[in-house]
Amino acid sequence: MNELSLIDGPVPIISALMAGVAILFLLLRRSGTWWVFVLISAAGSTLLSIVACWAVIHVFYWWAEDLPATVVFYVALLVWAITLGSTTALAGLRRHQPNPALGQASRLRRSCGAVATLLVMVFVGVQVNASFGQYPTVGTLFVPPLQIAEAAPPRMQFAPGSQFMNTTLSARWTGGVELPNEGSVISVKIPGTDSGFHARNAIVYLPPAYSAPNRPVLPVLVLVSGQPGAPDSWLRSSDLVNTLNSYADVHGGVAPIVVIPDPNGSDAANTMCLNSSLGEVDTYMAKDVPAWIKGNLDVDANPAHWAVGGFSYGGTCAVQMVTRHPDVFTSFMAVSPEREPALAVDRSITIQRAFHGNAAAFDAQVPLTLLEEKKYPQVRGFFAAGAQDAQYSANVKILQTASRQAGMTIEAASYPGGHSWTVVNAALPHGLAFIFSGLGLP
Repeated sequence: MNELSLIDGPVPIISALMAGVAILFLLLRRSGTWWVFVLISAAGSTLLSIVACWAVIHVFYWWAEDLPATVVFYVALLVWAITLGSTTALAGLRRHQPNPALGQASRLRRSCGAVATLLVMVFVGVQVNASFGQYPTVGTLFVPPLQIAEAAPPRMQFAPGSQFMNTTLSARWTGGVELPNEGSVISVKIPGTDSGFHARNAIVYLPPAYSAPNRPVLPVLVLVSGQPGAPDSWLRSSDLVNTLNSYADVHGGVAPIVVIPDPNGSDAANTMCLNSSLGEVDTYMAKDVPAWIKGNLDVDANPAHWAVGGFSYGGTCAVQMVTRHPDVFTSFMAVSPEREPALAVDRSITIQRAFHGNAAAFDAQVPLTLLEEKKYPQVRGFFAAGAQDAQYSANVKILQTASRQAGMTIEAASYPGGHSWTVVNAALPHGLAFIFSGLGLP
């Protein structure tokens, strides 16, 4: 049951069928007045949905892009169903029914109205979730993605930061020891020593080879989630751990160490992954996180064997890291990135809130500025977006063109879907293969 998909298969189909029956029940009346109310409430619900979805973006600045038209439609459908269901459920509550049979029928209709409304709500929830892919299975709705314990990593075998490898991993470690079948996942606190930033716990994946008594020093992949989101979004919404374990299974237990830090501090926050009045997050990501990794894990200190990646906000952060800190990260994977970091659709709002109106300070940090000013021949990057995600597909085209002109080695791909974790899962095999080939992995 926990593995039952919420994105495709029987759940979306059954919820659609039940919602269709529910809407028919709410609509069917003999009264002409009722049908006038149905049409007026449909128009009102549509208008309310459009205004509300516009307001959360352009007035309250919840996200930096407009909501998909499908989401606006489903919100309108939900408001309409609640209006019809509430009217049906409340009808006759104050009306005395002299005939007991009629009174019982009225109570039954009111109860069915409430159930019908609930069925439409479930359908809308399933469809909106399918649009973003946040909860891919039934299990991810109710249980944590993994039972992750906060724990210190295993004791290091080498002096912190001492291992700078000029050779590939396959050339210096052959394995030959018994290893666990799967890697381990732990939760750790990465302090903002230099930045002063207060982050939520990070997630660390240690491949099976890290359990070897003569473990190899391993390359590093830093991943960033979307916004809103948290580090464990990569575990809940993507197939990352299974993909890494599968890779390790056919490569002698070897895979990169993956660290998923938190550059936002909360689900609702958006620091734009840079230094601004919102926090010194560029310093956190480029100094504090790498320093913690080198000080607590046996990793390859060669930046040629370090990569960064992410989805949406996280993809934007990945491009920011390689353009601002190519001495730290030399490979990246950006799935559905923004054209530039943003707090609102209106660029002036971003500049005002994060830089007190100083446009020059903001422009100096955005990737497109740096890609125009500098060359990055040592950087390799992978871009991806959903084929039905027009805005972010356009972002990818702009960023990949600028990246190639700046000397980067770039691959790009498109996958079916919108701005969704479904696209992330489709992109992972290709994107990770591209990154791994640059990290010296077999």
